[in-house]
Amino acid sequence: MTGDGRERPVLVSYAVGWDLASRTPLEPLSLAQARARDGSGEPYVTVHRVPDRAEPVEVHLVAWAASHVGVWAYDDQGRRTREADWRLLEPERLFLRHLAEWAYDSPEEAECARWATHTYQDLFPDGKGRKVIERRNGGSFRTLAQLPEDERWCARDRFGARGAGGLFFAQGESGPPRYEEPGHEKARHGEPRGEGTHGAPGTVGVAPTPLLPPRPARPKLLEELFVPGTRLATSYQPEMTVGEVREIATLRLPSGRLTVADPAYKGEDAGRELVERFVPGRYAVQAAVVAYEYEFMGEHCAVEEPVAVRLRLSDEPVVAWELALAAGDDVRLLRDEEIFGFGTDSAAGSFADASGWEALARRAVSHQDGGEDAAEALTDGHIRVGDDTTGGDLVTFCTGGDGTYPVWLGRSPSGTPVCAVVETAYLPELTLL
Repeated sequence: MTGDGRERPVLVSYAVGWDLASRTPLEPLSLAQARARDGSGEPYVTVHRVPDRAEPVEVHLVAWAASHVGVWAYDDQGRRTREADWRLLEPERLFLRHLAEWAYDSPEEAECARWATHTYQDLFPDGKGRKVIERRNGGSFRTLAQLPEDERWCARDRFGARGAGGLFFAQGESGPPRYEEPGHEKARHGEPRGEGTHGAPGTVGVAPTPLLPPRPARPKLLEELFVPGTRLATSYQPEMTVGEVREIATLRLPSGRLTVADPAYKGEDAGRELVERFVPGRYAVQAAVVAYEYEFMGEHCAVEEPVAVRLRLSDEPVVAWELALAAGDDVRLLRDEEIFGFGTDSAAGSFADASGWEALARRAVSHQDGGEDAAEALTDGHIRVGDDTTGGDLVTFCTGGDGTYPVWLGRSPSGTPVCAVVETAYLPELTLL
């Protein structure tokens, strides 16, 4: 609204992308071009402005191939103030996966500053969710999300070039949208919006920081962890060398169904069985080990540390990695760097034949608790238990701590599973030397 109560039209334009640093479009598109990208699933953005305001009101990233629509609202200072992360879970309906807001204390406060009050809700289609308030003083408050069900879903045609093209957060505050042809403002790769210094908004020659669809976690160098002699580094260990692969045990998998889980875990995803089905057989459980040296209180220390375990299903090479899923997992719900995995509160996991999981897990826990259940002691603290009824086994392994651990599935050129791998150690910023 203007000061006299009149509605201001929303000026809508389209572009291939949006530069977060300079707040300018990347490669402007015509309406026809935007509709073509909408139909093909290629990502593009809709930029919403109102007259007499330099900064956009909202920017929408539409990426149907990634099942994602991201909405950002901006204030008069050009700071992002609200975010909505929508996921296309049904052909014509989107689900609100994440809703966030930043409250700034002054016009000078930096965008998304860590001292700004940050409120967000993580939501899930089963009705569950959490609300978190991170306050300026460093404290936080967590509770159940209270967003009504009808506010968690919206129609697909509300967004993008084929839709109404209106605002999401500021709906009702401005008039109907009006499309503007490319050229009404300069693109990031064209003339600058003003003189700037390195990295400042409007600087020509500085690589853009584009708004991107969600990027769930991806594995790093998993195959290299099992190649002896490979030299690696992490952010805290400047040099490590991969040692010989350790043979832990042979696992009987008569059902072809694999559970990867902590035998003692009682949480929501206890006994997590993968949806992938394997050829029944006997498979090797192996551990990857790295060696490195460091000094502690003047003493030189040489260390060999297990960093990953795998169930080797084939000798074929791995050409692709993917997150191994369990029933109910939907990768369309994952946000940046998120994973699905098995939970542990005892720093442990196991590979097991799923058909005998309950009996196998019970025996493994009983043995570890000092019970009389028979188990085979293996190298490096692993144990194996078997089930006479199903003919399956369970082989344990240790993790670097409690938490959630993803299982990565390696595939051959033909698409068949080659191995299932769990990275058991913390390897931040893992790189090859």
